Amino acid sequence: MNKAISGNEQEVVYTKQLNRKDKFWDKINHDKNTTYAIHVISKKYGKINEAKIQPKADIILAKGNIPLDYLSKNDFYLNEKDIKRFNLTLINESGISVKLPNSKYTITKISPNTFIKIYGSNLLGAGASIYCNKEKDFSKNIEVLNGWSVQENDFYNYFNQKIKNLSINNLNDKEKLAQIKTFSNHQISKLTLNSKKISDLIFKGIGNFEEPYTAHYIIENDEIKENYYIPFSITTGSGRSKGTFTIVFKPQSN
Repeated sequence: MNKAISGNEQEVVYTKQLNRKDKFWDKINHDKNTTYAIHVISKKYGKINEAKIQPKADIILAKGNIPLDYLSKNDFYLNEKDIKRFNLTLINESGISVKLPNSKYTITKISPNTFIKIYGSNLLGAGASIYCNKEKDFSKNIEVLNGWSVQENDFYNYFNQKIKNLSINNLNDKEKLAQIKTFSNHQISKLTLNSKKISDLIFKGIGNFEEPYTAHYIIENDEIKENYYIPFSITTGSGRSKGTFTIVFKPQSN
């Protein structure tokens, strides 16, 4: 089954469970008798992305009164169309991010245009995306720099300054490229964890989406909790070989 479809189905399941009031409410600080779960079905404007994208929240909460017969008729499912229908009031900081139970989900995926706005430079993104394992792939490294809009000389100068005794001047040195990749992944992690602003953006969407489309709660392995800075690892997206470059944050494997 397509992961996006199965994820959407799980969001529907949790929306219904919340509206039946039989699950999760012990961890939610709102009156369950006048609060309803709303499935987010439309893209929202991301300030950093400068485009409408999927928000961090898959489900949001709203206050109001909905007739029980309407809920029963719809199997307790509500989506954004019902907000206007029942004049519901959205609750800020109520967004819930839904993760499929036991899934290897993605925390976030960052393109070059977004990366530079968050981290101030694309040099670390290029370094993290560099090919350093198989020599047959090294010819693609100039495409990596181009994809990240990084000049080759700037790449060498930056990493020669940052990594002691590196002295790299080509894109074919396996050992030095591996050092650059390791350094870049480490620095991206460090910059993320040392900045509440960046961490809140990466994990919760705060600063990118308007409320309540950030994710202050998370349903993970069938349990709801306050969203948190999930231990993560950094990898490249699957589109790298096709010229689509991204930095991907994934939960750390146990």
